[in-house]
Amino acid sequence: MKNFFTLSLTSFAFSSALWIIWYFFVVQIEGNPNWLGSLFYLPHAARVLCIVYFGPKAIPALFLAELWGPTFRLMDIESLINVIPGLLSVLSVPLALQTLHWFGFPLGNTSGSPLNKRNYKHIALITMISAIYNSLLVNLMLTKFSMSASLIGIDQIVRFFIGDMLGTTIVLVFLIICLRPILNSQKVN
Repeated sequence: MKNFFTLSLTSFAFSSALWIIWYFFVVQIEGNPNWLGSLFYLPHAARVLCIVYFGPKAIPALFLAELWGPTFRLMDIESLINVIPGLLSVLSVPLALQTLHWFGFPLGNTSGSPLNKRNYKHIALITMISAIYNSLLVNLMLTKFSMSASLIGIDQIVRFFIGDMLGTTIVLVFLIICLRPILNSQKVN
């Protein structure tokens, strides 16, 4: 239970921090008209990294962060509108991992594993597949349950995909730059 609490708190804090950074910096710069999807969507990195490294136990905390993230309020009437898209977004990563598993690429810790948590190329593959699922599922749901008569276009689906990919890439590069000195100092000791 202690481990579950620790990884839940870590997942929620990491996802929330990326929501705040994304909202206050990226959304303000892009202008993001009508929330059509950001070209640099940082919170997708939290979904991918937390589920890859912590497993399915991170899903409840990430989902809670998805509800909190858009409005920075928990369980407000306006945030309840985000329940289904938030759930689909969080579940896009386990769906990507399950898809890779069906094709014979289970996620593992060793260099001999078909998908290695330590290999950035494998993380990029998981990110790409989950971004495809996220962009398709969320936009399909938005089209189906939209109150307006307009359909979601392919441009919005592509924008979601690019945003998830670029956002995750930005976060990964930032983490690599920040964590490399720490990892190098541990190798010396």
